Amino acid sequence: MHDEVERLVGLYDGGGITRRQLLQGLIAVGIGARAAPNSSGTPSPRQAASVLQARSINHVTLYVSDVARSKAFYQAAAGLPVRAEDATFCELRLENSFLGLYAREQGQRSGFDHFCFGMEQYDPATALAKLKAAVPNAQPTLEAGDQVYVRDPDGVRVQFADVKYKR
Repeated sequence: MHDEVERLVGLYDGGGITRRQLLQGLIAVGIGARAAPNSSGTPSPRQAASVLQARSINHVTLYVSDVARSKAFYQAAAGLPVRAEDATFCELRLENSFLGLYAREQGQRSGFDHFCFGMEQYDPATALAKLKAAVPNAQPTLEAGDQVYVRDPDGVRVQFADVKYKR
């Protein structure tokens, strides 16, 4: 973990990534470390105290200026096959998740919109209630009837959905 943090900081110091990308990378490193069992193979006490238990990063959503161009880039760079698409979006399949590329709307910025945690035995009403009680400043909301969203301390949008969402 230390090496990954150093690599991210080095990229940031060298201008290779933005502040937001640095923070996102550090969050991902921290989530990975938290999710790892301790040496006895059991979850750490800190993990057990969470109000919800994420099982996966279900997807990452990007708003793009040209869906076809972004699709071509990600397919060339990472070999991602198409999960679903039309003229306004393209979802690229990964083993247990996907990358969503969506046409930005007028006046909207291109770039990262949110990521989604996949939850087993997910119930949106329960998740919403638990998040409202545990992290009310994160502004938990229910959208589309089955998706709960919060904002992390830096304003990053985080979605919670069933682990099988769009599988």
